[in-house]
Amino acid sequence: MNLNKIKFWSLTILVTLSVQLHAKDPKFKSELFKAGKLVYFDDFDGELNRERWGQPKGKSFKDGKLTVAPLFKSKEEAMKVLKRDHHLGLEPVAHINRIPEKFVCHLRYKFSKPELTPGRPSFQIGHHMINLGILKDGGHRIKLPDGPSFLEPESEMALNQWIDLVIEYELGRIRIEVNGKGKTYEHEKVTIINPKADGKHRFTFKGGPECEIIFDSVRIWECN
Repeated sequence: MNLNKIKFWSLTILVTLSVQLHAKDPKFKSELFKAGKLVYFDDFDGELNRERWGQPKGKSFKDGKLTVAPLFKSKEEAMKVLKRDHHLGLEPVAHINRIPEKFVCHLRYKFSKPELTPGRPSFQIGHHMINLGILKDGGHRIKLPDGPSFLEPESEMALNQWIDLVIEYELGRIRIEVNGKGKTYEHEKVTIINPKADGKHRFTFKGGPECEIIFDSVRIWECN
């Protein structure tokens, strides 16, 4: 093969790789912000990002999905191993750490569980702050910390179904879009700031008994 052909095929390979990478690059879209910097992007086809997800115990990868399961199957088993009678790891709990103070997040996930149980499953936007829950007859509830709740049945959020979620947030204002149904809320109680968190913000997912939490993708942009 002569030098010109080598140059031609090298250029072709580089262009192809560039197009493929560009196609996978998440596109920023927002109703509240004009621009954002992509700070975390995961399709779960590699290793666990411990900086974002913490310890790997209870977490597993399969077919481009991250599954979070309970650490123990029974109270007796947990107490025997942990030597305590509280925080026994009988429900799946997942955290996504290092959430920016202003952000846009695209997330695809589901709770695999036979039925709703009291207060579970729950998704906390800010640890113990804004709560996003599933309604019994379908749809979702948004509960602000020490503030009002908003019921949104038209989103049809449900157990065992993939949830396509977009969150756009800044202090005092949040937009939540579930399965293409979106609404913006402006209220003094819209905050992810937990005074006990030392300025560190995170998402917290809790599934309750007989549950697995399955994540398909996540993208987080930091906004100005």
